[in-house]
Amino acid sequence: MATKVFLCITLLAFLFNASAENASESEFFNNFRGSRKGDNIEGISKLKKYLQDFGYINSDPSNTNITSNGFDDLLESAQKKYQSYYHLDVTGILDNNTVSLMSQPRCGVPDFPAERPDYTFFPGRPKWWTFDLTVGFAPSVRQDAYLPIGRAIQSWGNVSPFNFSISQVYTNANFKISFVPKDGPGKILASGFAPRDGRLQFDQAENWVNGKVRYGYDIESVGLHELGHVLGLAHTDVKTAVMYPYFSTNFVKNQLQPDDIQGLRDLYNYKA
Repeated sequence: MATKVFLCITLLAFLFNASAENASESEFFNNFRGSRKGDNIEGISKLKKYLQDFGYINSDPSNTNITSNGFDDLLESAQKKYQSYYHLDVTGILDNNTVSLMSQPRCGVPDFPAERPDYTFFPGRPKWWTFDLTVGFAPSVRQDAYLPIGRAIQSWGNVSPFNFSISQVYTNANFKISFVPKDGPGKILASGFAPRDGRLQFDQAENWVNGKVRYGYDIESVGLHELGHVLGLAHTDVKTAVMYPYFSTNFVKNQLQPDDIQGLRDLYNYKA
């Protein structure tokens, strides 16, 4: 289960920009705090879009209600699904706890709330056909990201039959790791794509750090989560697990939990 990863140099931080963006994201959801079915509020269609993006409203082109600013049956139903999945009070109302969670930065991969109450898989349970996988780093990868990403890869290798090695040709690798523009600081932090796509994309606009740093997101913690997606795991509602989709600054979660490990072993029918 050897993982060949090297290089670690400096880091760059944009503390004030990151904190300002986080505040504006929180203010967006605060605009709808206390809203409920029957209300009509300017901009609430963006809340519907949020819930659609993360798996709580079907992406049906014929669904014209998605663009309306009415708090309708569609939004109430999606809100209840979201609250149920994250063990909040299932009221359909945008209460304080719901606003607080939605305001947090998160992984860009949708949830699959109907599948099961703990670890989940992508629809169809896609997985890799081999346990020998190669890892490629795009030129956009920061120098201080190699080592923490390497540790994250090793963590998954330690609990599975996977063997990882470095590919010298990025485009030929099974796992393709890059830093790309996404939606700016403090919103979607990164995305990992299901097998056998292999892409793992960090948002280059975030304040990426190593370890606990105020206003910073730990590369290893987020990388460990997204690598779980690339291996075939979807999200879990278990807050302590690595595959829980929300993240905080000044926070580290770099140890796989039983829910994560059991999910991977279930997917690949592997027993230690």
